[in-house]
Amino acid sequence: MRLSDDNLRGRTVISSDGLAIGEISTLFLDSEAWRVESLQVRLRKEIADRLGAERSVFHAGALEIPIRMIHSVGDAVVLSVEVDGLRQVLPGASEPAPAH
Repeated sequence: MRLSDDNLRGRTVISSDGLAIGEISTLFLDSEAWRVESLQVRLRKEIADRLGAERSVFHAGALEIPIRMIHSVGDAVVLSVEVDGLRQVLPGASEPAPAH
Protein backbone atom coordinates (compact mmCIF):
# COMPACT_ATOMS: atom_id res chain seq x y z
CA MET A 1 0.00 0.00 0.00
CA ARG A 2 1.33 3.42 -0.96
CA LEU A 3 0.51 6.34 1.34
CA SER A 4 1.41 10.01 1.24
CA ASP A 5 2.08 12.18 4.26
CA ASP A 6 -1.21 13.97 3.52
CA ASN A 7 -3.03 10.63 3.90
CA LEU A 8 -1.32 9.83 7.19
CA ARG A 9 -1.44 13.22 8.91
CA GLY A 10 -4.43 13.39 11.22
CA ARG A 11 -4.92 9.62 11.31
CA THR A 12 -5.80 8.22 14.72
CA VAL A 13 -3.11 6.25 16.56
CA ILE A 14 -4.28 3.37 18.76
CA SER A 15 -2.20 1.52 21.35
CA SER A 16 -2.20 -2.28 21.50
CA ASP A 17 -4.53 -2.11 24.51
CA GLY A 18 -7.14 -0.37 22.35
CA LEU A 19 -6.83 3.25 23.51
CA ALA A 20 -6.82 6.10 21.00
CA ILE A 21 -3.70 8.01 22.05
CA GLY A 22 -3.75 10.84 19.50
CA GLU A 23 -3.21 11.75 15.86
CA ILE A 24 -0.22 11.75 13.53
CA SER A 25 1.15 15.25 13.08
CA THR A 26 4.54 14.70 11.39
CA LEU A 27 6.52 11.99 9.61
CA PHE A 28 10.30 11.86 10.01
CA LEU A 29 12.35 10.41 7.14
CA ASP A 30 15.82 8.90 7.09
CA SER A 31 17.38 10.99 4.30
CA GLU A 32 19.94 8.33 3.37
CA ALA A 33 17.60 5.34 3.18
CA TRP A 34 14.55 7.36 2.05
CA ARG A 35 12.16 5.66 4.44
CA VAL A 36 9.98 6.73 7.33
CA GLU A 37 11.93 6.53 10.56
CA SER A 38 9.33 7.70 13.08
CA LEU A 39 5.99 9.44 13.51
CA GLN A 40 5.23 12.37 15.75
CA VAL A 41 1.89 11.92 17.48
CA ARG A 42 -0.09 14.80 18.97
CA LEU A 43 -1.31 13.17 22.18
CA ARG A 44 -4.79 13.40 23.65
CA LYS A 45 -4.77 15.35 26.91
CA GLU A 46 -5.56 12.36 29.14
CA ILE A 47 -2.85 10.24 27.47
CA ALA A 48 -0.23 13.00 27.80
CA ASP A 49 -1.11 13.32 31.49
CA ARG A 50 -1.01 9.53 32.00
CA LEU A 51 2.45 9.30 30.40
CA GLY A 52 3.80 12.45 32.01
CA ALA A 53 4.46 14.00 28.59
CA GLU A 54 5.19 17.70 28.55
CA ARG A 55 2.23 19.82 27.45
CA SER A 56 0.70 23.22 28.14
CA VAL A 57 -2.62 24.99 27.75
CA PHE A 58 -1.63 26.11 24.25
CA HIS A 59 0.42 23.12 23.08
CA ALA A 60 -0.69 19.51 23.06
CA GLY A 61 1.75 16.91 24.29
CA ALA A 62 3.63 15.16 21.50
CA LEU A 63 5.59 11.95 21.26
CA GLU A 64 7.93 10.66 18.56
CA ILE A 65 7.18 6.99 17.99
CA PRO A 66 9.72 4.86 16.10
CA ILE A 67 8.44 2.70 13.25
CA ARG A 68 9.44 -0.47 15.14
CA MET A 69 6.48 0.20 17.49
CA ILE A 70 3.91 0.21 14.68
CA HIS A 71 1.93 -2.99 14.18
CA SER A 72 -0.28 -1.94 11.24
CA VAL A 73 -1.54 0.99 9.19
CA GLY A 74 -5.09 1.14 7.90
CA ASP A 75 -7.89 3.56 8.71
CA ALA A 76 -5.94 4.01 11.94
CA VAL A 77 -2.34 3.36 12.96
CA VAL A 78 -2.17 0.50 15.48
CA LEU A 79 0.84 0.25 17.76
CA SER A 80 2.47 -2.94 19.00
CA VAL A 81 2.83 -1.51 22.54
CA GLU A 82 0.38 -0.58 25.26
CA VAL A 83 -0.02 3.04 26.36
CA ASP A 84 2.27 2.64 29.37
CA GLY A 85 4.94 1.09 27.13
CA LEU A 86 5.28 4.45 25.39
CA ARG A 87 7.08 5.87 28.42
CA GLN A 88 10.27 4.33 27.00
CA VAL A 89 10.24 6.83 24.11
CA LEU A 90 9.49 9.94 26.18
CA PRO A 91 12.28 12.52 26.13
CA GLY A 92 14.46 11.77 29.14
CA ALA A 93 13.12 8.19 29.34
CA SER A 94 16.28 7.06 31.12
CA GLU A 95 14.95 8.93 34.16
CA PRO A 96 12.16 7.30 36.18
CA ALA A 97 8.69 8.28 34.96
CA PRO A 98 6.44 10.07 37.45
CA ALA A 99 3.83 7.85 39.09
CA HIS A 100 0.19 8.66 38.33
